[in-house]
Amino acid sequence: MHHIDRKTIFFVLAVVISLLIGLSSLADAEIYSSVFWHILWILIGAGLIFGIIKGRLWHNCPAFILHLSFLCMIAGGFCTSTLSQRGTLHLHPHQTAESFTTADGRSARLPSSVTLLSFAPEYYPGMNFPKDFRTVLKTESGDTMRISMNHIGRLGNHRFYQTSYDDMGGTVLTVSHDPAGIAVTYTGFILFALSGILMLLTRFRKSRSAKRCPTACIVLYLAFSGTGNASAVPAVDPDLADSLASRQVLFNGKTMSFAGFADRLTYKLTGRANVAKLSPEAFIASLIKYKEEWSNVRMIKVKGNTLKDSLGIKGEYASIADLYDENGTYLPERIYRGGKGALDKDILALDEKVALLIDLWEGNLFTPLSSDSEILRSDFSIKAEILYYRINPVRILFICALLIVALIILSEITGTDLHIFTATAATGTAGIIAYLWLWYISGSIPLSNTSDLMEFVGICMILLSGVAAWRKESPLLVALGMAAASFLLLVALLGMKDPVLSPVMPVLASPWLSVHVSLVMLAYSVLGFTLPVSVTALIVSSGRERLTTLSVALLAPGIFLLGLGIITGAMWANVSWGRYWAWDPKETWSLVTLLLYSIPLHRYFGMRRLPIFCCLYLIFAFLSIIMTYFGVNYLPSLHAYN
Repeated sequence: MHHIDRKTIFFVLAVVISLLIGLSSLADAEIYSSVFWHILWILIGAGLIFGIIKGRLWHNCPAFILHLSFLCMIAGGFCTSTLSQRGTLHLHPHQTAESFTTADGRSARLPSSVTLLSFAPEYYPGMNFPKDFRTVLKTESGDTMRISMNHIGRLGNHRFYQTSYDDMGGTVLTVSHDPAGIAVTYTGFILFALSGILMLLTRFRKSRSAKRCPTACIVLYLAFSGTGNASAVPAVDPDLADSLASRQVLFNGKTMSFAGFADRLTYKLTGRANVAKLSPEAFIASLIKYKEEWSNVRMIKVKGNTLKDSLGIKGEYASIADLYDENGTYLPERIYRGGKGALDKDILALDEKVALLIDLWEGNLFTPLSSDSEILRSDFSIKAEILYYRINPVRILFICALLIVALIILSEITGTDLHIFTATAATGTAGIIAYLWLWYISGSIPLSNTSDLMEFVGICMILLSGVAAWRKESPLLVALGMAAASFLLLVALLGMKDPVLSPVMPVLASPWLSVHVSLVMLAYSVLGFTLPVSVTALIVSSGRERLTTLSVALLAPGIFLLGLGIITGAMWANVSWGRYWAWDPKETWSLVTLLLYSIPLHRYFGMRRLPIFCCLYLIFAFLSIIMTYFGVNYLPSLHAYN
């Protein structure tokens, strides 16, 4: 009994410490420099050392290296917090500096003086939105140092990062001096990657029963919004609209077809695929040609009942005329409270739509490209883009996922084999093609907004549900997996109704984006798939132990992928901002997710021998994924996906 009680105490302590780390994101930033915080991490480090000694982990090479990697990361964090220097260097053209200002307001010397030779923002083609910032410094030895977003300048052990600029041609650089912290922490990163590879190879040799499967939330919802009040709207010649579809335009620094531009802008303004039975090209062309007529048509989607009531808007839509009084005063501006609360959020969303519409009418939103332009795309890629928006593959995948769920139910009712695996495999293949198709027409891996991310995870869910069908797992598991896939694809579809039309921030124009985000989303897929597996195990008692074993088997690859995702994110942050960890809520809860899902892997707790408890715990752990992805949007986070 004493042995069991001790296990329970350690288990509860592990969960509580994980949650305390997560709850720190709700506290003031000062908590991360407090004595309590340092004591907490000393206890975690001591626990790791105790685990290594108690479990004699030097006999288990992957586990020993894994625990050693965590110790290195904790030690590196202590080195950074106690030994590093970080500050700001503000220079104007031809100005020389021999020191920088630290975070506490003190002056710290540089290894040698530096002089600003030049600073210039680089803009997206045809826009005044910065794509990058480029600083050129000259060192005391006469060498030239070039610094830009995601490109570090180095002077000895001091690193320079592009942070900001002023309106007088000056540049603002972050200066960081942390050789010990980075060296120790990066050693931990390398050891983690090595331990994960060794662990997965060992598990693969021991058992072939582990399956990689993705994430889920078991909710089905489908809502089709009604039509706005767009009767008697001015139309253009359908032949003219069709001829415009393949014309190439420059929008947000990217070359695209007019059809692709019109599709996204129509969704942004109205939340619908078309208005008054006009195609997107015909709608946008009509908007441009008949400005006065459209000013009185209620076609701008307005969110938030409070905002609608404040503006006197009935229904879901407003016209431009509804948003101005007789004196030309913009009505939403009167009720704006400085950016706080849901009302202001809805006002800002409305402002974006109004600004886009005004830019369109003033001829500033896009630039038509001539036939001899150097940035024209090939005819094939333009046709591929038009076809993608015409077909809308995400909607087809969503419908197919729902149909497979219905097919599984019908198969169970009738007792006949309806080739579930064939259906899931075909849908998964179509999903891969659709995603590669989107990648091709967008010119970069589509992982920069919620809609793209949900499409990515939804396709992963379809593929790995297909693996479950191939392995002849419980039909309920396959059904739950496909139901989750349909939910994720529905979120992607709803996201398409409010697309992100602003160009990406300079820091996101980095190859780290695709590596970091894809690893993290794959990890959430694998770890999240333990939810439908655990739910199935609780419902289907006959296969509970086997399904519990499957859930636990998913944890190792999921944690490894999440760990690599966190590490690549830290390395990206170190390249962009000069620090590999900032206790941002997204970072903090990613760490909590990793800790919570790693607990069942410890044989000391014996959770594999308690199937019901293990399944309930994994259902609870899924809440950390929800918090990591959605919950942090309500906290002041650099990673908020809104």
